[in-house]
Amino acid sequence: MLLVLLVIWGGFSMSLWADSTDSLRQLLPRLHGNARLVAYEKIYKQALRSGNPEAQITALNSYIIELQRQQKDSLLATSLVERSVLFYNYDMTDSMLAHAHQDLETIKELKIWNKYYELWTNLVNTYVFSGKYNFALREVQQMADDARQHKSTYGMGIAYYLMGNVYANMHNMEESAASYQKGLDMLKEVSPVPVTMADLYSYYGDLLNDMKDYTRLEQLTKEWEPFLTKFCKENKIQGQGQKVLESYYYLACAQAALGLKEWEKADKLLEEVHQRSPLDEEYVGQAWLYYKSELCIHRGDYHQALELNSRRMQQLDDTDIDASLRVMNQRATILRGLGQYREACQLLQEVIHVKDSVSGAEIRNQLNEMNTLFKVDELKMEQERAQYRNTMIIVGLIILAMIVFTIFRIRAARRLKKAHDELLVAYDQLEETTTAKERIESDLRIARNIQMGMVPHTFPQRDDIDLYASMTPAKEVGGDLYGYYLAEGNAEQSTHDRLYFCLGDVSGKGVPASLFMAQATRLFRTLAAQEMMPAEIATRINDALSGEDNETGMFVTMFLGLVDLQTGHLDFCNAGHNPPVLLTLSDEHQVKQADFIEMEPNAPIGLWPGLEYVGEEIADINGKPFFVYTDGLNEAENRQQEQFTDERLLEIMQQTPFESSENTIEMLREEVEKHRDGAEPNDDLTMLCVKVTVSANQ
Repeated sequence: MLLVLLVIWGGFSMSLWADSTDSLRQLLPRLHGNARLVAYEKIYKQALRSGNPEAQITALNSYIIELQRQQKDSLLATSLVERSVLFYNYDMTDSMLAHAHQDLETIKELKIWNKYYELWTNLVNTYVFSGKYNFALREVQQMADDARQHKSTYGMGIAYYLMGNVYANMHNMEESAASYQKGLDMLKEVSPVPVTMADLYSYYGDLLNDMKDYTRLEQLTKEWEPFLTKFCKENKIQGQGQKVLESYYYLACAQAALGLKEWEKADKLLEEVHQRSPLDEEYVGQAWLYYKSELCIHRGDYHQALELNSRRMQQLDDTDIDASLRVMNQRATILRGLGQYREACQLLQEVIHVKDSVSGAEIRNQLNEMNTLFKVDELKMEQERAQYRNTMIIVGLIILAMIVFTIFRIRAARRLKKAHDELLVAYDQLEETTTAKERIESDLRIARNIQMGMVPHTFPQRDDIDLYASMTPAKEVGGDLYGYYLAEGNAEQSTHDRLYFCLGDVSGKGVPASLFMAQATRLFRTLAAQEMMPAEIATRINDALSGEDNETGMFVTMFLGLVDLQTGHLDFCNAGHNPPVLLTLSDEHQVKQADFIEMEPNAPIGLWPGLEYVGEEIADINGKPFFVYTDGLNEAENRQQEQFTDERLLEIMQQTPFESSENTIEMLREEVEKHRDGAEPNDDLTMLCVKVTVSANQ
């Protein structure tokens, strides 16, 4: 019933607005001078109340035309800025770009400089939030040059503030902070206090928090407080408007206190924030949920932290990738605190996947932007060539005198020389780029050779061991690994020959993953040579890789095994890796049964120091092929993004007779290629198979 009443009231309000507007429009032909101007202004204000963007723009355009006709310069400048605000708020990028430069010229002629730079600010921010950073930087540079020419401290301060916005969105934090500070220093000298400083303090505070420079952030809040008092007093801001401004200030204070580990102070400041912005769906309210959850984490109250984090997760916007990553990372920390390691690991893998996607998207956006610039320049060149041809025809028809022809030839020769010089420079740049590209490719080939040299390619030639493994990186270098170590027995100590083996998958791909893989491989070999148990090896590797040096948060899932070659007894430790497959064979080498083994849910290696890994055992794998693999096998995708799947893996192994470990791996590699059907590999593919045969007379 309430919804019906709201709909009726909305229609009634629109009807009243339309009736009132029509009445004013009918009066316009009979009005003149200020009365006519007031009527246009009322029509515009009524349009604002309607909430209809098209009606607002149409009414404002009519008002602007009347202001121009009556030469009301100050009102005209204000209205042109207001139109740019509407374009910006309603995401009308095309309309902004169509009007902004002409409107800037109009205000420039009127010499109303504050409005001039306000409109320019809206144009730059339109470029920034459209992801067109090159265009934004070009506009900011022109604004700074213009302000310097007019000796406008306000214009220079605004230019530095906008430059900080551009660099912040390009993730160049140091340049952004320097620009924000310069803008702040300049705008402090301007009177009355510029409205822009409220945004500048807020953006600068968020940046210092992202940079984890909490000392500078605390100092900024000390400058922020007197500004806020003065600003509200000068502009007579009270009530809800003042609360909104104060909520941003207290949020920055709370961020600084949290960063400086002043927990009680942070708690009080967050309460001040919540009193002024209690709604979750508002920006400050969402930030309060995040930082309140951070405070609960530091106090060890993980259940309360999870409840707050869940509320924040519900408010996530797909377009704000940075916020999503922060909230997901926070949730992984909470889950880890609650002992839910598997869920925390899955969430971190999703974070890494999103980061990889964003990185690729940013590169594509940069390429698209450069292509756009190139096409714009190419169009200008084509227009210049067309103009040049037309000029030739007109000059040839009108003037045939030799002197004009000679002058034309001289100019053409100069252009040709300039074009020739530019062509030589472009050729040199292309040659340098090609050389650099070839050098990078050569370095990657060398890195691949080094990496492939770190894993064994020869395997024990013994009757009791059938071992084979292979690794195929998805890129030039990868993050998978495998290895083995054969420990000889000692008769005096009553020990038998034993075979260590391992297989792992590092989070992410490319060069960073390959470096992490190299560390894990080296540690496995060193610790296996000391003949430790698999669980102890996993614990030692985790302690080595999860320290403060692991700032990127990389980790490796890993399976480690140890087989007694006289008894067939298998000791193993699984660190967050896929479950291996154990085959049972008939006398004719047919596969009677293929099953995934059951394992303890240990955490991956490298995430959290101090973990004690749990070891397990299988009494006897004599004559039973044991197959370990990375998810580049079961998650391999075809052109339709359909995965290979665990079920298909078991089905193929069940139906294929076992001849040798090498034949099994080569057969599965062919099956994966057949499944991909020409699609690019989406992950590294690594497999290891071992079959131990215990001699009957042992």
